[in-house]
Amino acid sequence: MPTENVNITDTDAEFIRLCVESGDYNDASELYSDALRLLKVQQEEQRARVDSLRAEIQKGYDARVAGRTVDISTKELRAAYFEDVNRRGPHHPDECLHITRRMV
Repeated sequence: MPTENVNITDTDAEFIRLCVESGDYNDASELYSDALRLLKVQQEEQRARVDSLRAEIQKGYDARVAGRTVDISTKELRAAYFEDVNRRGPHHPDECLHITRRMV
């Protein structure tokens, strides 16, 4: 198994010592392995969240390009849209809200 030298702070060394003394880990190496496993899981979850957000952004872009948007950029359009939502229920999943900012 490869060996690495790692510099840690005194605070980290104390934390590691306490974790090992408590019996949570047999030694520092076991703690490092667990920490790296958790980091990998965290990074995979973060990548999945980013991929999901990118997919949602793409769906919104595709809906706008295809003309499946609802313009609610003015007070009147918002009122009409939400009146419609209250009457028929939430918007269809393929419908995308399009809010534009008007330069004044």
